[in-house]
Amino acid sequence: MAKSTISIIISKVFGRFKAVINWYLFKIAKNWVILNNISKSIRPFIWKLTGVQINGKVSIGYDVYYDIGNASHIIIEDGVWIASRTLLLCHKRDLRNYCIDDDYNKLPHIKRNIILKRGCCVGMGAIVMPGVTIGEGAIVGAGAVVVKDVPAWSIVTGSPAKVIKKIKTREN
Repeated sequence: MAKSTISIIISKVFGRFKAVINWYLFKIAKNWVILNNISKSIRPFIWKLTGVQINGKVSIGYDVYYDIGNASHIIIEDGVWIASRTLLLCHKRDLRNYCIDDDYNKLPHIKRNIILKRGCCVGMGAIVMPGVTIGEGAIVGAGAVVVKDVPAWSIVTGSPAKVIKKIKTREN
């Protein structure tokens, strides 16, 4: 009995310690503009340490906010570009049963993956909501609010983001 109590205490302490370390790593990756001058691979490396799944080489601008508590819900493929001041959210409140006089703070969270497919680009100041997949080669315009999946090889802008152009195949 005492052994299991000790292991529970150790796991809680380690969990809190890991959360604090992840928070500091997030702050360094988010705010240090100098990181790109040192190496463009430092910021993605720090994101990986906090739990983001990055497969390949990606470019991440400064001051990008991501859902640090749910970092494992972010999947980024090779060749993705995330511009500065983008916001990636993996959780939101479940409003399906929200009624007058309910306490918003007591509503449960819905957690969903964000998937950024190979070669897509997320423009400066865009907001990507939970459960969104941005397709291969797609471009999200600056300031767009992406609430649903973006088709591959398309350009979306606006709030909410809408497809404004399909990218064509190059003819030789």
